[in-house]
Amino acid sequence: MRWWLRPRWITGHLLVIVTIAAFVSFGFWQLRRHDEKSDFKDAVEAAASLPIVTFEEASGDDSLYRRVVATGEYDTGIEVLVLRSREGLSGSHVLTPLRLVGGGVLLVDRGWVPPEFDEPPVAPARPIEGVLEVTGYLWPSEEGDVPDSLPTVVSRIDTAAIGAFTPYRLLSPYLLLQAQDPGVPGDLPVPVDPPEAVLGPHLGYAGQWFLFTAVVVIGYPILLWRTGRSQPAGVSDSSRSNTTEARES
Repeated sequence: MRWWLRPRWITGHLLVIVTIAAFVSFGFWQLRRHDEKSDFKDAVEAAASLPIVTFEEASGDDSLYRRVVATGEYDTGIEVLVLRSREGLSGSHVLTPLRLVGGGVLLVDRGWVPPEFDEPPVAPARPIEGVLEVTGYLWPSEEGDVPDSLPTVVSRIDTAAIGAFTPYRLLSPYLLLQAQDPGVPGDLPVPVDPPEAVLGPHLGYAGQWFLFTAVVVIGYPILLWRTGRSQPAGVSDSSRSNTTEARES
């Protein structure tokens, strides 16, 4: 049996193959994440360049990330908090349904409140009663499973899950509020900017994984070559074994 076919070397060969496959898989996963972030960034920038339209004029996936104006009345009896930080400070965003004048109910992220307000309703951030005009960005719902019961503080803005526990079937996407008329009477909630569209380090991480792959692909054959050169020339495994046994006897 040749030395590179010994069981311990076969185990090493298999380990190298698995390692290469894993490194390549991690690299392509990072590339896919980069493409997703790039598509998101392009969509946000394209939507930002479009003129403001009414909510009724916006429709379909083309409306995502676009600034719209909607007219309606807040349902002041329904309020949910979603955990969100702002400028490094913990806290929550206040979510309130807006009954649109033209029909339908739109969930509005009205802004941030400090962490001491951890139970709705937040009195200092009570929404204005009556018909008003809101302006903001349409943002995609963060879809997930519908829970058995809706907590007063949630971890994601899922219009379907929140709507399941309200008298309304909430429209999707939701509105990330930027301004309203009449304006907010107090300092809360604080309107927030939409999430920043950044590409992140995924492209660099992909390059690292592919570099690791190259190291293994190049390094392992060199290891095999050096190991082979260290083997006694012209001596088979069986001959070496018999010689060793003879010496020992």
